[in-house]
Amino acid sequence: MHVKALSRIVFALAVTCFTASAAKADSLFTGSQAGQCCFDVNLHQVDANNMQVTVSLTNGAQYFVASGSGNHPGFAFNLANDPSISIASISSPWTLSSFNASSVNTNGPSMGSFDYFINNPGPGASQHNDGPLVFTIYSAAGINYSDFVANSNGYYFAADIMNAAGQTGLSGISDPGTTSSVPEPSSIALLGTGLLSAAGIVRRRLTQS
Repeated sequence: MHVKALSRIVFALAVTCFTASAAKADSLFTGSQAGQCCFDVNLHQVDANNMQVTVSLTNGAQYFVASGSGNHPGFAFNLANDPSISIASISSPWTLSSFNASSVNTNGPSMGSFDYFINNPGPGASQHNDGPLVFTIYSAAGINYSDFVANSNGYYFAADIMNAAGQTGLSGISDPGTTSSVPEPSSIALLGTGLLSAAGIVRRRLTQS
């Protein structure tokens, strides 16, 4: 390959790395699920004290609903050591008053108990919606991906949904499945610095030749 062309390629890669350095690592829960399949949970680290949560219906699930007469939380989750938290920026039609910072023991089917839950608008499927549910968790003690843990029944999350056949009930994620992330900004920046240095060396040698 011509040295000048190689120099341009290396320089372009370096610029790309620096452009991507603003990205934050995300963790995506798409593990094995039980009940009225299916949903994904994406965690986005905003900063040391804030985690954005996005819950999206997948694989034939139609709506978030408020089904049954028992404990069917719209969306429920756990955090290690049950810290004091608050939420903000919740997406419509949910409201901040939908959030409950208390435990709930689920049924329909039972997924065990969860530390926190959000009620779907309801009753029944009268205010069904296809989401996604988006909100931000704030913890003064700090929050990161490893704080999201399974309950004693082995479930990380539960959601009350309607599937394509019109059946309603809880669905739960029983393991994190594939946790995918982009490189941390510091790692990308370091790679970009190395590539820029390489580009400079190639250009100097080109000039000297």
